[in-house]
Amino acid sequence: MSEPTHPCATLSMYDWPETAHAIDVLWSHIQNQLTQREIHAPVKLDRDTHPAALWSKPELIIGQTCGWPYANYLKEQVIPFARFHYDLPDCPAGDYNSVYIGHDDDDFDHLASPQAFEFVEKIAMNSDDSQSGFHVFSEITGKPAEEAIAKEKRVVTGAHRNSISAVANGDANIAAIDALAFELAKHYEPETISKIVVLGASKPKAGLPLITSNDNAHLVPQLLEAVQQAVEETPSDVLQTLLIQGVVAARPADYNGFKI
Repeated sequence: MSEPTHPCATLSMYDWPETAHAIDVLWSHIQNQLTQREIHAPVKLDRDTHPAALWSKPELIIGQTCGWPYANYLKEQVIPFARFHYDLPDCPAGDYNSVYIGHDDDDFDHLASPQAFEFVEKIAMNSDDSQSGFHVFSEITGKPAEEAIAKEKRVVTGAHRNSISAVANGDANIAAIDALAFELAKHYEPETISKIVVLGASKPKAGLPLITSNDNAHLVPQLLEAVQQAVEETPSDVLQTLLIQGVVAARPADYNGFKI
């Protein structure tokens, strides 16, 4: 069995300071399950390299990405094999959605129709390759977000957590927030959450995929099995911190709707 010489792994998408220890514990169980299957994996997750740089590495054994990058530029390089089932309201197992937030009740008008949306002054977004923070706005505008949201209206924050703060502080009128990030913020930043209003929610879509390099195509069934077994063995308090309830399989077709 061929193995990467220096395998790497990342679970960065919800890696907050408050959740980092729980993520490390989860990874220790995943790494143990991989070792039992004679799959070489790093003892520690890579937090030093930007996640986007790791996603395309041939040495990637397990990573977690957003559905939009996968569908639009990673599809030829990686294979999605699993999705965590997060504890999210109104989302089927393995799915997620976005929570639309505003600074005050007047911001409800911005989501009332595509025409009203055009008059919003500032929109906070974590990045322009985020399904949940940017491209999801196409549900409201009926157009690709790149076309519908002028660059001068975009307040690029770098993280959903920062987007929530931007709206709370009045630096932006509205934002779309990954539902899991919003749940974490409710727990860890209740004061910030108290300064925003929830305007609505998007339709559920396939959740953030766990991916592996194409070089590991022959390992996909074992990788899925390893992650599923690891989650079953992870202490319940760790899973509760990460809002993980289980693991479902992921397939490339799950992300067809993310392509623009």
